[in-house]
Amino acid sequence: MKLGLYHIQLMRYYEEVLAQAVRNYAFTGDKKWEMRYRAVEPMSDGLLKDAIANTDEKIKPFFIVMDKANMRLVKMEYGSIDLVNEGKKEQAIDLLESKEYADQRKVLAGGLEDFITKIESKTFSSDDLSDIMIPSVQQIIELERKLAVMEDNLKKEKLFAIGELSARLAHDIRNPLSVIKTSINILVSKGDVDAKTMEMYERMERAVERITYQIDDVLNFVKPRVSSLKNTSLDEILASVLARIEIPKTVVMTTPTKNIEFVGDIISLEIVFVNLITNALQAINNSGEITISADVQNEKIIIKIHDNGPGMPSDVVPKIFDPLFTTKQTGTGLGLTSCKTIIEQHGGHIEVESAVGKGTTFVVTLPYRRII
Repeated sequence: MKLGLYHIQLMRYYEEVLAQAVRNYAFTGDKKWEMRYRAVEPMSDGLLKDAIANTDEKIKPFFIVMDKANMRLVKMEYGSIDLVNEGKKEQAIDLLESKEYADQRKVLAGGLEDFITKIESKTFSSDDLSDIMIPSVQQIIELERKLAVMEDNLKKEKLFAIGELSARLAHDIRNPLSVIKTSINILVSKGDVDAKTMEMYERMERAVERITYQIDDVLNFVKPRVSSLKNTSLDEILASVLARIEIPKTVVMTTPTKNIEFVGDIISLEIVFVNLITNALQAINNSGEITISADVQNEKIIIKIHDNGPGMPSDVVPKIFDPLFTTKQTGTGLGLTSCKTIIEQHGGHIEVESAVGKGTTFVVTLPYRRII
C-alpha cells in the first residue's frame, strides 16, 4: 500500500488525540484520559517507526525529524502524567504550556500538516511514495473498542468505590435513625399531646421514613441480595408491598384480578414493586390513579404499573435506569437501577413507556417458572 494522504492524516489524528488526552488529564485528573493516552501512544509511535523503516530514502529524513520531535513530546507528556499522579497538577500544566513543549509540537504537527499539503499539491511524485506498514481500519476499530471497555471498567470501579463508602455511611446512619424513630413512637404513644405537637411528630416521622427509603435505595444498589427462589404469587407480593406503603385516600389503586403463582425471590421482588409503586405515587403527587395489571403470555409473566401522572419528556425516558440519574430533588437515582438489576437477575427485563400528558407505564417481564 502506497504512503499517501490517509497515512499522514492518521498520524495527525493520533497526535491530536495524544495532545488532547494529556491536557485533559492534567486539568481534570480523570483516569480515563491517562488510559486513553497510554493506549494510543504505542500505536502513534509504531506508525512513525514503520514509516522510517519502510519509506523511500528521499522522504525518510522527514520522518526521522518527526520521530525525534515525537519522542521529546512523549517524554514531556509522560512527565506531565507522572506529576498529576503525584498530586502536582499545576506543575503538569506548566510543563504542557512550556516553550519547549510548544516548539516540539509545532515541529510535529506543523511538519505533518506541511506534508499533507505537499501530497495534495502533488509536490511529491508517485515514485517518492513507497510502501509503508500501517494499522488497518480493523485495528483502529479494535483500539476504540478497547478504549470503550477500559473507560467502562473505570466507571464501574468508581461506582464500586462510591458504593462501598455509601454502604458504610448508610449503616452508620441507620442506628441514630432507629433511636429517633423509637423516640417519636414513644412520644406519640403517650397520647397527651396537643394537635400542633402531634403534627410536628408526624412531620418528623415522615422525614425519618424518607431518609430510610433513600438508605434502602443505596444498600439495595451496592449490596444486592443473593437470589433465593421460592414458591410465591403476585397476590402475596403485592399484599406485602401495599401493607408497607401508605396509600392516600386521594389515590385510586387498582390491582390485578388474576393471581399468578410462580417461583421468584420474594424479598427482591418486593423491593422492585415498592420502588415502582412509590415512584407512581410521587408522579401523581399522591392524587390520581395507579393501575397494576398482570398476565401470562408465551411462558412470560407481564406486569404493568401505570400512573396517570404528567409523564416524562422523551429525552428523560432513555436515562431512567442509569445509575445516579434522577429528576427528583430528594431521589438517589439508584432505585430504578436496583429494580433493573433484580429483574435481570430473574432472567427478565423492565421497560418504561411514557409521554408528556399521557402518564407512565413500567412493564416488568419475568419468566413464568411454575411452582416447585
